[in-house]
Amino acid sequence: MYLNDYLKKIPYLSLLSLLAKKQKINVWLVGGILRDAQLRRKKEFLDFDFCVEKNVFSFVKDFSKKISSKYIILDERQGSFRVIVKRNSKVYTYDFTRIRGRDLCEDLILRDFSINTLAINLNDKKKKIIDYFGARGDLKRKTIRAIKEKVLFDDPLRILRGFTFTAQYNFTIEPSTLKAMAKYKKFLHNVSGERVTEELFKIFASDYSYKVFMLMDRLKIIDEIIPYIQKSRAVSQGPYHHLGVWKHSLETLRKFELLYQRRFRNNKDIFTYLHEELVQARKRIQIIKLACLLHDIGKPFAKKRLRKKTIFHTHEKIGRDLVEKLSCRLRLSFREKEVLKRLVYWHLRPGYLADQKVPSQRAIYRFFRDTETEGVGVILLSLADWRATRGPLVDERKRARHERVMLKLIEHYFRQKTKIPLPKIIDGYDVMRKFNLSPSPIIGQILRKVKEEQALGKISTKGEAYKVARKVIVKKRIES
Repeated sequence: MYLNDYLKKIPYLSLLSLLAKKQKINVWLVGGILRDAQLRRKKEFLDFDFCVEKNVFSFVKDFSKKISSKYIILDERQGSFRVIVKRNSKVYTYDFTRIRGRDLCEDLILRDFSINTLAINLNDKKKKIIDYFGARGDLKRKTIRAIKEKVLFDDPLRILRGFTFTAQYNFTIEPSTLKAMAKYKKFLHNVSGERVTEELFKIFASDYSYKVFMLMDRLKIIDEIIPYIQKSRAVSQGPYHHLGVWKHSLETLRKFELLYQRRFRNNKDIFTYLHEELVQARKRIQIIKLACLLHDIGKPFAKKRLRKKTIFHTHEKIGRDLVEKLSCRLRLSFREKEVLKRLVYWHLRPGYLADQKVPSQRAIYRFFRDTETEGVGVILLSLADWRATRGPLVDERKRARHERVMLKLIEHYFRQKTKIPLPKIIDGYDVMRKFNLSPSPIIGQILRKVKEEQALGKISTKGEAYKVARKVIVKKRIES
């Protein structure tokens, strides 16, 4: 009975059945909705996959005409088409593909994992589940199992998809499939950055992606996606750390997820901030999780010994530059790239603020001025980073103070957001007229300084603003 409830969620399914009978062909519903129906997952279904016995173009053309929608040719040679339906402010996607092989069984055996091989013939009035490869048993056992080892070679992205399903469903990958994943991992280099990133972000979307990345780490599969990790593995740290660089990064991800589960998800402001979409279907929380893995990526290139101490000076700058390159490889959007760079570059800054028992208002202002909208993200990353640092020299009192300061800074940020922005006292034209200046970088420096003094309550009039401007000009002339 439960299956019918899921099938009712597919608009035009009855029409598709009628068209299949009219054209005297077999059309099967396959894919995720049948898998999720078996798991009784409560979710909104918007994407549907169908396997068509023959005459797929004619079938798609007839269907699209009946519902007054257009069709898209995905792969004419393979017989793959898409119909997009807008209905009740929702967008549904229907994908139709010509059967591969002589029959349905030969088609399904080419799919990635057993849990994705369920099918229903639309011509079957009882809508009986077809299960050639023990999918229902694997779903019951919560097991990810590749149908054939060759499917991972044919499309190496399926290696990552296996980890995606592990994250989404809290499943276990069976040993022979894990072995095959490790065997073919090097072919991930041939997969486009967009496809790799799509799967990575699905993993980051789960509440406990740390467990999945630990498994990917054990098989060294993560190295194929983020090549800088290999250099981080063998890099030890000083006595403030109990883990090497890469293990510390993984631990930072774990601590962030624990903080989110136990604390941040119940804070309305932080929850809303973390779940803001940076690009369609990709949220800030996913980028912060990626930053947890990458925040120390520059350390192998910065490590030095000075007076018997291990130091990593400028590793945040090196890390920012490496993240720039990695972002291009993964085809991140411009906004995602800039957010990631800021998180990595500024991740040490909250620690410097916490060195002060009570950070000055000027220091707080400059922190949020420099980090902009990513200030809270930098703080959350810093909290996880500190919690992942448990070496013998760690001062627990300092750690506690750090957390108190960071949480107060977050409160300050959201409190300031509710305030009405201060009016601009002077602009660039005012400065140029008053001091007979031409357009140059110093104008921006003056305006930034005036804005800072105004925000701190030091000035409120044009005359006071011009005094600040004059000091900046004099200082600049002395320095030059």
